[in-house]
Amino acid sequence: MIEHMTNGMSVSGMTTRPGPPHLVGLTEPADRPCNVTENFWAGLLEAGWAARLRSKDGQTRFQLRYYGELFEGLIVGDDLPALVYAVTESGQQILLFDGAVHGYDAMFCDSWDEDRLCTRRADQVYVDADGEDTFELVVWVGYNIDWEDERQSFADADDPDLVTLVDGRRLPFEVARHAAFDAVSITATNARGRATDAVSEELA
Repeated sequence: MIEHMTNGMSVSGMTTRPGPPHLVGLTEPADRPCNVTENFWAGLLEAGWAARLRSKDGQTRFQLRYYGELFEGLIVGDDLPALVYAVTESGQQILLFDGAVHGYDAMFCDSWDEDRLCTRRADQVYVDADGEDTFELVVWVGYNIDWEDERQSFADADDPDLVTLVDGRRLPFEVARHAAFDAVSITATNARGRATDAVSEELA
């Protein structure tokens, strides 16, 4: 899990802020993963949002399929950003993280050649140290930017209720502030109860 979380808004164990817009309707409250101490988990909740992935048909165990490479057990990008999907037994795919789209840097700082991004294929299956490839997944994202304090620097010149992204798209302010998380972690717990961080990135 990311280890540098400060200045967050309290969520006190029950998420009081919306999470990433692309995961709306696909999560439920998360218990603390067993690889995280109680104090550290409390700090993560204080600085962000966490939830367990649950498909629309109620499934809570998934394969992770990804584009990128493994570095010390973590899925990371190569010369292109990482792309990570959760896949149910029935084959339903849920986009968990796209480093070219999700988070602060992707929205406001970085740009990529669209033709190259289209070459990415999430066709690798994540396997943990136990040789397991099916997991319960907890997604955590961090929110350390004070959006209200910096609202003027993000607001669109023509409409203060919109923000302009690096690619020129405009989003409602309230959507952007929840989409532009500055860190992400995905923890995968296998059938034996072992929890492993599969994704852990700073995004701002």
